[in-house]
Amino acid sequence: MTRRSFLLALVLAVLVALPASAQTFTPQSPAGLSVTFTTEKAGGTRLLVFGEVRNTNNMPAQRIVLLAEGLDQDGRVVSRARGYVLGSVPPHGAAPFEVRLLASGSERRYRVQIESFEFQVSN
Repeated sequence: MTRRSFLLALVLAVLVALPASAQTFTPQSPAGLSVTFTTEKAGGTRLLVFGEVRNTNNMPAQRIVLLAEGLDQDGRVVSRARGYVLGSVPPHGAAPFEVRLLASGSERRYRVQIESFEFQVSN
């Protein structure tokens, strides 16, 4: 084994052995996270979605990605945008967010879902 491949194998072994510091969950399992929001027209076809994510867990939630969608009268998605919660949401706390959406004009209602997040786990 050459010195280079030995060092590479050693680095990979150390990286694999490091403990994980976060847990990732899918949007179908928001596990104690909830979203509330309001919408506001910002001129033309721009729409601002303001809200907050609440965390009822004992661990901070971080790297939260939100999906905002505009739905037509039949419930079909006609506009979509992603947004982020800056920083983390403390345990039993809340954090604000803002998503900018380019509306199609046929929206009748909106929804905002948590697309992904991580819990910050202390070691």
